[in-house]
Amino acid sequence: MPPAENNQGGEGAGFTGAPDPPFPLGNTGPYVWVNMEVAGMSFVEVRRDGAVAAVSLNKPPVNALDAAFLREIDAAVAALEHDASVRAVLFRSAVPGIFIAGADIKAFQQPEATQAALTAFHDCFNRIERLPKPTVAAITGHALGGGCEFALVCDFRLMIDDGKSTIGLPEVSLGIFPGAGGTQRLPRIVGRARALDIIVHGRRLTAPEAAAWGLVHEAIPADGFEERVMEYAVRLAAGPTRALAAAKALINRAFDEPLAGGLAAEARKFVAVLDTEDAREGVRAFLEKRPPTFVGR
Repeated sequence: MPPAENNQGGEGAGFTGAPDPPFPLGNTGPYVWVNMEVAGMSFVEVRRDGAVAAVSLNKPPVNALDAAFLREIDAAVAALEHDASVRAVLFRSAVPGIFIAGADIKAFQQPEATQAALTAFHDCFNRIERLPKPTVAAITGHALGGGCEFALVCDFRLMIDDGKSTIGLPEVSLGIFPGAGGTQRLPRIVGRARALDIIVHGRRLTAPEAAAWGLVHEAIPADGFEERVMEYAVRLAAGPTRALAAAKALINRAFDEPLAGGLAAEARKFVAVLDTEDAREGVRAFLEKRPPTFVGR
């Protein structure tokens, strides 16, 4: 988690040229966004279109992650967890040219404060990772340190290919290393060799590089980025939510327990999902040779 205060401008920080416009969420095109009320929010806005909720992060100048910001993100995700009308969650930045530039350096001055800050990061990130519905990070602008670690806990990472935005874990340039899950989640996603390369060299990848290395799922041109991301999220939201949640939970635990335990858990969840409305609809649609219409139950 590089301190975001050291990443606010200048060529060395990588923020050169004019910033990109923020990812818009206006009522344009086929999408009509409705505000969702979550109490006590200053930096986070939650809006919904159909079954897709968009969580907008807006803490200028660089979306630096601190205790207050993490509390708001955590509260928003907790509310969405129990909202049956939401079947996919999209995380995006409202700050031009930045997804999340890192952590607030003020949280890491004393050992006690540092431990408390790390606990806040893990609590928030773990909640996102465990959310029983698909999550998408729409990465517009730089996602560095804590911003990259945030993206790692999302199920899908779609990154704008604008020739400027980068993603990476450059903490070693500050004499530290990733402390909010980067050393644990990155190898699970890109493999040990590439994780070592990114972390030890403090590498910052462009969107095409990140896609080639498996760090992001897609590098999408700036022209049409919003539409592509929304199509992706809408497609996920139209899926069988209970089955997707079960598959996600099983995949997440696959790295943490022996194969026999995972297979037993898979069997239990498979039997449970067979009894859902969406499973019955899927079988009917197959037999009737038509596309299924899932309702998330």
